[in-house]
Amino acid sequence: MAFPHPVPARFAVRALLLLLMLTLAGMPPLSAPIRASDVVRLHVSPTMYEKNDLVVQVLIQRDADNGAMRVTAESSTYFASSEMELEGGFAPRVKVIRFRDLPSGFYEVTGIVFDGKAKVKGQARVSVLVYPK
Repeated sequence: MAFPHPVPARFAVRALLLLLMLTLAGMPPLSAPIRASDVVRLHVSPTMYEKNDLVVQVLIQRDADNGAMRVTAESSTYFASSEMELEGGFAPRVKVIRFRDLPSGFYEVTGIVFDGKAKVKGQARVSVLVYPK
């Protein structure tokens, strides 16, 4: 006499556990401290040609305590900075900053988010190479 194989029940349990693990993997633990890299991230092309615009997408975690942000583009011969106030938790999650007509060089692009008391909450940095034409 053969017993029925419990594959469907085992399969259903495994599928539910996998779904639960995938769902939880995308969410940080509730008690985890916020890291600076979670507060602000920068998206920018790592290479470009001189005299073009450097477009920086700044992704900011919404928080009622967000007060301001600063984005800088700096090389050995060039410096540009953009600062703006943030509307706390109501600020758009993505801000776009454009630095126009950059000369060739190696740039460090930095984004900093400050709280309402001008204390640094988070910072991100990326490198960009601007080729001569």
